[in-house]
Amino acid sequence: MTNEESFTATHHALLFAWIAREIIQRVREGPGNTVVRTWVRRYGNERGRRMALRAQANGHPLTVENYFRYGEWSVGEGEMEQRLLEKSPRVTIHALKCPWFSAWKGSGLVIYGWLYCQGIDRALVEGFNPDLRIDVTRTLSNGGKECEFIFYDANLKEGPPEKKNVMPWSYHIGHLYGTACQILTEACGKAGEEAISAAMEEFTRRFGEKAARRVIAESQRDFTKDIYSRIGC
Repeated sequence: MTNEESFTATHHALLFAWIAREIIQRVREGPGNTVVRTWVRRYGNERGRRMALRAQANGHPLTVENYFRYGEWSVGEGEMEQRLLEKSPRVTIHALKCPWFSAWKGSGLVIYGWLYCQGIDRALVEGFNPDLRIDVTRTLSNGGKECEFIFYDANLKEGPPEKKNVMPWSYHIGHLYGTACQILTEACGKAGEEAISAAMEEFTRRFGEKAARRVIAESQRDFTKDIYSRIGC
């Protein structure tokens, strides 16, 4: 049985890859990759915009430091290993272990999961503040020994600040699923609907009907709104 508290980044990673696989198999790799990239960008932009709305509600400028502070997700102990290589004048972070990559590798889905890594961080930064600059020079899912993220004009005095607005994974997975329903059906019609249905069947087989119902229910939210402005800051 899966309840709200037991959802993790693994659920998020696998649902993404299953949806990406199903749409790519139905509409061919080229068009499929394009629609998946569009989905990732929309999803990331909306998350980044929520972060910006919360920062602004608390009177915080849209800097790299506050981009880290208003990040919405957190993973369990031992699921991710990161190293901070530079703090100023740019921030360079290496991720040597990642629960998304671990989930995809364990299920033979890296071939689909890499599309998420290719676009999500740029989409988040773009949604938060399009004037900020980030480079993702390599990723584990693209064959790198680590993921490398470079944030320019950062000037952190210490490491990335503690996150104060972490949302439950049920929320994030619902957002991912809801955005897929919008983008894939708009772009691919019946093929998009079939891809989403097949992926959710896979999710149900793996995690159970209760978990699937929870994701579908969460997907009905308006994820463009600042629903928790002023939490913990």
